Amino acid sequence: MASTHEILGIIRYPSKKGYVAEVWYRVKEDKRIRIRVERIIEPYEKPIEGIHPQEVRKLKEKALTRLESKIKKVIKR
Repeated sequence: MASTHEILGIIRYPSKKGYVAEVWYRVKEDKRIRIRVERIIEPYEKPIEGIHPQEVRKLKEKALTRLESKIKKVIKR
């Protein structure tokens, strides 16, 4: 009952509270093939409502950098 998986795609998008990444897999188990989605959420350090746009940009860049490192760890598994 060995299973294998391959990555089909990675989707990243911002939300109100942080960046979200979806990693789509094709998982093969015996004769069955399934699609699996793993969602990774990286929150912003503080709420972005009412903050200067330059500060918002910095918060989003930091969250995206942390998200990219988490994605790399998931891909190596």
